[in-house]
Amino acid sequence: MILLLSFLSGAAGLVYEVLWARQLALAFGSTALAQTLVLCVFLGGLSAGSWRLGRAADRAFSAARLYSRLEWGVALLALAAPLLLRAGGGRWLGVAALLAQAFLMGGTIPALCRAAGGDAQVSVGRVYASNSAGAVAGALGAAFLLIPALGLDWSFAAAAALNVLSGLGARRLAPAPPPAAVKEKKAQGPSALEPVLVQCAVFLSGFVALTYEIAWTRALALVLGSSVYSFAEMLAAFIAGASAGSLLVAAGPLRRREPALLLGLALAGAGVFVLASLPLYDRLPFAFLALRSHFGDGTAAFYGFEAAKFALCLGLMLPPAVCLGATLPLAARLVDRGTAERGAEVGAVFAANTAGNVLGALMGWLLLPWLGVEGILRSGTTVFLLVGAALLWSAWPPPPRRRRAAFAAGLAALALYRLWLPRWDPNMRGQGLFRVRKNLELFKYSDMKTILAGSSVLFARDDREATVSVARFADAEAVVSLKVNGKTDASTGADMMTQVLLGELPLMLKPRSRDALLVGWGSGVTAGSMLRHPLRGLDAVELIPSVVDASRFFTKENGSALADPRLNLRVEDAKSFLAREGRSYDVIVSEPSNPWMAGVGDLFSVEFYRRARARLAPGGLMVQWFHDYEMNDDLFRLALRTFHSSFPNVTLWNVVDNDVLLVGSVEPFTPDFTAMDAAMKDPGIKQDLLRADIGFPSTLLAMQSASAETSAAIGGDGPLNEERRPRLEYGAPIALFRGENVTAIRENDDRSDPKRASGLLLAGYLKERGRPLTRSEYFDRVAFPHSVHERQALKALVEEWRRRYPDDPLAQDVARRLDAAK
Repeated sequence: MILLLSFLSGAAGLVYEVLWARQLALAFGSTALAQTLVLCVFLGGLSAGSWRLGRAADRAFSAARLYSRLEWGVALLALAAPLLLRAGGGRWLGVAALLAQAFLMGGTIPALCRAAGGDAQVSVGRVYASNSAGAVAGALGAAFLLIPALGLDWSFAAAAALNVLSGLGARRLAPAPPPAAVKEKKAQGPSALEPVLVQCAVFLSGFVALTYEIAWTRALALVLGSSVYSFAEMLAAFIAGASAGSLLVAAGPLRRREPALLLGLALAGAGVFVLASLPLYDRLPFAFLALRSHFGDGTAAFYGFEAAKFALCLGLMLPPAVCLGATLPLAARLVDRGTAERGAEVGAVFAANTAGNVLGALMGWLLLPWLGVEGILRSGTTVFLLVGAALLWSAWPPPPRRRRAAFAAGLAALALYRLWLPRWDPNMRGQGLFRVRKNLELFKYSDMKTILAGSSVLFARDDREATVSVARFADAEAVVSLKVNGKTDASTGADMMTQVLLGELPLMLKPRSRDALLVGWGSGVTAGSMLRHPLRGLDAVELIPSVVDASRFFTKENGSALADPRLNLRVEDAKSFLAREGRSYDVIVSEPSNPWMAGVGDLFSVEFYRRARARLAPGGLMVQWFHDYEMNDDLFRLALRTFHSSFPNVTLWNVVDNDVLLVGSVEPFTPDFTAMDAAMKDPGIKQDLLRADIGFPSTLLAMQSASAETSAAIGGDGPLNEERRPRLEYGAPIALFRGENVTAIRENDDRSDPKRASGLLLAGYLKERGRPLTRSEYFDRVAFPHSVHERQALKALVEEWRRRYPDDPLAQDVARRLDAAK
């Protein structure tokens, strides 16, 4: 029964950790600092609760009854959490509730261990193993079941139900006997360690374990992709290894071995296993592709594939995590004095370990930009090897001479291995192979080495927010790409057109704009295009500092945007920036990364758009980038409805390839076509638009594929994407896996129907100027690099060209080429 209660408590605890991280990220901003502070508050509460309530478990007549009250207190705070977060000053009430909840949770394991009685190593090992197994279920259940199905608020209620059940189960346990008289401390032989030394060891174990968890999460994001599912699998794999290690020393033959010796071996072993795994990281993306080749594209296959990703994480983390999981029950046995103070002893061990976690979270955040992911893993192995060696030195029974010789040989072997160990290749790890679905046989490690031999990595940094790299590829065009967590977010190749048009389109539609806001910096090309217009000021918001630094490799393409005095660049969370009081904007442009990446979906939420609308000046425009690749119709309609909920007038614009721009306004919007023509004559603007293959205003306007009426019909009725119900963030990774594409845009293209085309802005432009398209304008539009979905609209355009100019041989030639391309 105790193990079942521990399992339920662990499952609820991990659900809470995930939920609080998301809830308080919404309140404080989705920055690494905010997330680190939330983690520190949570772990700090656990540490304090373990130390203080462990003592209370010894004084209680029934530790099981104390446990039940703790579980019910946790449940009560969970049910109150959504209300507290919505109250005035909710962010600080939320922090207080998190701290109180974590404090109560910290006392549950000492109370259960006190209720279990028996050998300390066995009881702590079994309770901790079952609690960790529950945590695995909680991490995976939150990601794959609770949050997608229930959202954040009801997931709190579901976790609270687990606490209530666990508390009710504890009431069925027989009360523990009254505390016995304190006995003399049992001698454990010449290897016995002082409790303070044991607690120092578990403190350092907790410290390095948390830095490892941070480093593994960042390293594997480049392999598996940075979706919410990937992060849940990484966390669950680490906890699963810890659970297995705890069970190993509690239920196996190791329970009879010298605990001090085993503790030293466990800590040293964790360092050795991590050090031995370092050469594998460059090859992990290819192991991932090998897994991908065994799965189809169906929805059921997605969950099978996610299970395979979990297995891949286990394969990497299991050996060191098993060693780390063994440390707590071993330490509990070393400090156990055979008295009735089991709760205090266990609580002190868990408090020291969790306090190390707190410091590890802070130092991991501080040191990541300096050491990088690889440096953190290497440094952690050094700490583990030194601590493990010190424990082994004191616990190992052989004579001193033999002991010194063995240690010298071991240290020499490890030093030689570290000197020989090659550094990771950022070019191999940063290719984003997790997005590859077809022609998997072309992506072999040796072949990729050959392909990338002439490429160069210009910039690579493990930022506190993400891993950012810039590479120049050895091709005819020498394309330079900027990647965030392995996913290309900007380049001098095919992305240039979208980057330019994101800046040019809104300011051509509203040429007299004075103040503008850009969400997402990327290469800075969009900002450079906006600054070619006579703006008074451009505010830009970017979450990742290294993205700004990396954009210096695009100075030629972005026109030295960083040096423009009109630019006000802020490195912070965009939602927090918009929530503050500030000036209004004539134009707001949002170009975040793809919403299948964890945390990005909030920039496509109802709440984000409401904040943007509040900062939009009367008659202003909001432009949102979206994509129809790795996306399906249901998710696209969800995103469109959500955008439409704040901006009633939305038009769709097709850019080259599969990029889509949503242009929204509060009031019906009609451009000033005369001002647009005048802006087109500006040499800087004209040159910039020519980079996007646009020579006339008519070509720019012809990118509009749907009127406000059509876009509203495409979105239809249905649920919205909300911060507390993140449907897009949890649905997009499935569309990515299946390689889906949006068809609703192509099927509802107003340009393919002459009657519907009369409601587009191009028709209004031609009507106002009083003459149809010229031959040059027709050719400019046809020559524009069309989206792969625009065949019907392009065919209608060519037919119109032929009707308008039946003697134009160029029109006839284009028509023949279009027919031949079928």
